[in-house]
Amino acid sequence: MAGNGHSGADGAAQPRTQANREDGPSPRAAAPLRIRSVEPIALEAPLPRAVATPITAIRTVVALLVAVRDDDGVEGWGEVWCNFPRFGFHHRARLLTEVFAPALRERSFASPAEAWAHLTSISNVLRLQSGESGPIAAVIAGLDIALHDIAAKKAGLPLWRMLGGASGRVPVYASLARSDDVRPAVERALARGLRAVKLRSSGSIADHLAVVRPIRALAGASCAIMLDVNSSWNADAALATIGQLAEARLAWLEEPIPVDAPADVWRRLADAAPMPLAGGENMVTPQMFDRALAEPALAVLQPDITKWGGFSGGVPLARRIAAAGRRYCPHTFAGAPGVIASAHLLAASGSADGMLEFGVNHNPVRDGLLGCAPEDGMLDLGDAPGLGFDVDRRALERFTVPV
Repeated sequence: MAGNGHSGADGAAQPRTQANREDGPSPRAAAPLRIRSVEPIALEAPLPRAVATPITAIRTVVALLVAVRDDDGVEGWGEVWCNFPRFGFHHRARLLTEVFAPALRERSFASPAEAWAHLTSISNVLRLQSGESGPIAAVIAGLDIALHDIAAKKAGLPLWRMLGGASGRVPVYASLARSDDVRPAVERALARGLRAVKLRSSGSIADHLAVVRPIRALAGASCAIMLDVNSSWNADAALATIGQLAEARLAWLEEPIPVDAPADVWRRLADAAPMPLAGGENMVTPQMFDRALAEPALAVLQPDITKWGGFSGGVPLARRIAAAGRRYCPHTFAGAPGVIASAHLLAASGSADGMLEFGVNHNPVRDGLLGCAPEDGMLDLGDAPGLGFDVDRRALERFTVPV
């Protein structure tokens, strides 16, 4: 719960003051990190109805949280991406406990970044043998978030400040899920002061326009509207018809085609597009980000902190994106730790025009812990140390799944 402290029995956050504030990107005279325990906590709740996506039909919302405790008893929280497949949290939880927890406990680390580099190095052969770059990167990312939470708590600093950010206030946009009743969800977002909305659709150009047109009429010309089609567009059809989306006046079009489509196809699509193209949530190796920055096709880059990099990889990447003149808008469609970590990363990135994705869909495993909401299009992270919230474990019990 951003900007807040310990939680009461009902899960609501109570104020907590910051101690030992200091400027700068890292804690002064930081003590080595020695990890005592790593605990995965899988959460799942049913959706009111099954929802078809371009990937699969989904019937639940899920999250895999990770609680890490150091030898001083300080607890940090992270999140491991596990949206697809929905049962994937079982596998990632085993990776946490059987592969990476022992590697963390076997030695001390000078910093979270050193631990991230160590875990990345020792898992390279496992990644090659298993072919599972995504799950391994996501597990390391979740641990890195938790380790940064510990380090910032021990330094008495909010993470955004420890990482060199100038302000803990970040712009946000409302991100709708495919399960949402679109018009009421947009009306609620506008009523809360949000002035940027991302819609989702799939199918033909007519299907996309059918989603965007009524929302453009509702929201007006001043509202930024983005459209995410989740890589569902055939490349030939996209090239032939993307110009017809000009009337929608989109702030960006997200993942019109798969991220691994040939570079020349992406370039041709960007040349034909009447709006900026966005992508990056499905990039899970440094080489993929290098290629994206070397090519001009993507004007908006959207790495996901829970999929790759955590803070150790994510902060340098975000600053590279900003330095390259691209728009940095971190992807996050996760639980509470993932959302708040993404906000701290955006605050530390130095991006002049970035926005945080803020899901407004029904998600009890996220919203019961989040405890914060944007006001007038901004999310205020506050000055509490670390991520800025502690988890009331009793609030998790009704959603916890054995792993």
